[in-house]
Amino acid sequence: MMGPEMESDRYRQDARPERRATPEPPHPTSRAPLAILALVTVVVVLAFSIVSSDDDSEDSSSASPPVATEQAGAPGQAGATGDPGATPSPSTGEVPDVPVVAPLPAAPSKPPTSQLASLSLDVRPTVQLSLTTGLVWNNRLGAYYAISQDGIVTRVDRDLTTTETVLDLRAEVTEYEQGSERGLLGIAFDPRDARMFLYFTDRNNNTNVISMAMVNGVPDPATRRRVLSFEQPGLGHKAGDLLFDPAGNLFIASGDGGGSRGRDAQDTAKLLGKILRIRPNLGAEGYEVPDDNPFVGREGYAPEIWALGLRNPWQISIDPTAGVLYVGDVGESDWEELNAVPANASGINFGWPWYEGSQPFAIGEKPADAQVTQPIHEYPHSEGVAIITGVTYRGNAIEPLRGAFFFADMTGNLYGLGSEGVARINGRAPGVATTILESPDGELLITSLEDGILTVNPS
Repeated sequence: MMGPEMESDRYRQDARPERRATPEPPHPTSRAPLAILALVTVVVVLAFSIVSSDDDSEDSSSASPPVATEQAGAPGQAGATGDPGATPSPSTGEVPDVPVVAPLPAAPSKPPTSQLASLSLDVRPTVQLSLTTGLVWNNRLGAYYAISQDGIVTRVDRDLTTTETVLDLRAEVTEYEQGSERGLLGIAFDPRDARMFLYFTDRNNNTNVISMAMVNGVPDPATRRRVLSFEQPGLGHKAGDLLFDPAGNLFIASGDGGGSRGRDAQDTAKLLGKILRIRPNLGAEGYEVPDDNPFVGREGYAPEIWALGLRNPWQISIDPTAGVLYVGDVGESDWEELNAVPANASGINFGWPWYEGSQPFAIGEKPADAQVTQPIHEYPHSEGVAIITGVTYRGNAIEPLRGAFFFADMTGNLYGLGSEGVARINGRAPGVATTILESPDGELLITSLEDGILTVNPS
């Protein structure tokens, strides 16, 4: 088994995908039925507490559901996206502007943190789906689209009463294994041409981002394009969140891959442990790199990089009023961290593996000139084992929560960021929490690996 130095040489070029359209091999679209997850919470939590000391390519020191996230842009992500999804006109290629619901108002100011500490919430399973890793609201189609870790895309009506499988990628997505961080992990819709974008790891465990046009509310495999792909050095830390900004820039959360004990997160020639920012081509495969990416033209840096120094970022969210980007990065042995990125910031280094949260971590030596951004909140593994970043609450059903940034831990703990910091909220999400999003009315939904879609209600 090759060591980290040899892996670095091997993957230095492989981690830099071509930024032009390239043919994609044919792909099957079916597989065996998915297995029901059994006792995953206990298994995952126990696995998460194990810290590997090996430098091999199968590091899986945290066995949470795939956790993804970070950086930048505008509303739209694998867990809280409001991107359009109408079918372009065959004659003009334009997407009709026919929103189903009016835009939500800007978020109010954050409430007092003491108010959040006295709040109680009731989280209820509402739509039973298996292995759910993401959910997105499509405003123009008036439906939610859920993804499962084993490769299924499901359309869910606005009232959360009916479901329909609209895409089956199980034959090419990494075969599901309990506790694995691989599979179908991200979904978003391009605001320019309404295509569905998906992030998954394949049967070789490598990363793929693809897109398909939507026809009558269903993704059309005949229109499939390969956008980006790169090799993975290990089996863990695959992240996967996708986020479009209004200009059509796509942010991709990439974990460190679990093959170098975190060192790849600081390797600036690799796409691992980073937030990537690209602009998918319209009418062709591949993508371009935006000229204002922070490392364009800088020697030794992949130009796709927007931020770096992340272990396993799972979900990203942007405050609709302040433009602050919230990023959670899943820790390894002791700490979970919540990061906040100011509007229009880029090139930020979050410090992994030199730091776990704000605490020094014994992997590698930080260069004297390296600037690291510290988290705005962290909590120990005695409290939770995998942060699930959330959204700024703009609904009306839970008045004391309005304006707070709501997030959770995989184990079900609930939190709110108020005007004086973070408070633990009374209540729990059952099962294994994977993403948080807001409904078209601004109310809160949580997805669970075991229990599908959960609604959040006042207690």
